Amino acid sequence: MVTTGQMTGYAMAIALPLLAGLIPFYLFWKRSSKIERGMLGAIGYGVMGYFWQEIIYSFLGLLALTKMRGVLNATGGNAVVVAFVEALAGSLFVAAGLYWGIYLTNTKQRSLYRSATVGIGFGLGAAILTYGFQLYYAVKINTGAFTGTDLAKANILATTTASLYVDAYRNILVVMVYMGVALLTGKYYLEKNRLASWLVPILTYVFMRFTDVLLNTYAPALAAKTIYLIVLTLLAAASLWMVYQWLKKGTLELGKK
Repeated sequence: MVTTGQMTGYAMAIALPLLAGLIPFYLFWKRSSKIERGMLGAIGYGVMGYFWQEIIYSFLGLLALTKMRGVLNATGGNAVVVAFVEALAGSLFVAAGLYWGIYLTNTKQRSLYRSATVGIGFGLGAAILTYGFQLYYAVKINTGAFTGTDLAKANILATTTASLYVDAYRNILVVMVYMGVALLTGKYYLEKNRLASWLVPILTYVFMRFTDVLLNTYAPALAAKTIYLIVLTLLAAASLWMVYQWLKKGTLELGKK
């Protein structure tokens, strides 16, 4: 059985990032409500952008695993190359998902408020898709209706409550990072600098993903997780500082097309 603590942890891995995301969302909404609408729609674009890119990428990843198992299971120096290629491939889908949301939210009216909000939704989409399924499976296990694999069940049962709260903190950081990435992406998009608007999410994701893989490959599990959280914390802090400075200077109000 999945314990009450574990169930709560799975729920908090979604709820805490949601609550954290509501803070900048409220600030954006308060600043923008007199000149524009569509903030909730921007959140939705972000969530859906994450969903479709992740679903497509996961499907292609499973397909690649069946066709290229030997390559993907490489070790040593080859493993680093494979990890980088995987991070680069994933970054293209992440950039596409963010760009799609930012494009749609700026179709009728230019807005960096809504662009940044797409990033909040994108980060929340990651938490919802990952831990929403885990919570659903946990409920199924406790009701005796779980029909998944024994390995999936064992992984859920073995997940500690403490690790789930650490994951909740990581999810909060991811929301903040994607908010800043979307803000920059939106800025370059509105300036018609298409190359920069793609490079920002690509480079950010490659750095995050490649760092995570390298740490998990070459460092002890606890050290890898700790260092990665520190890296994410620094990225989130930089994102928040950038958003704060732009709000402070009032450079987000770009008006209508």
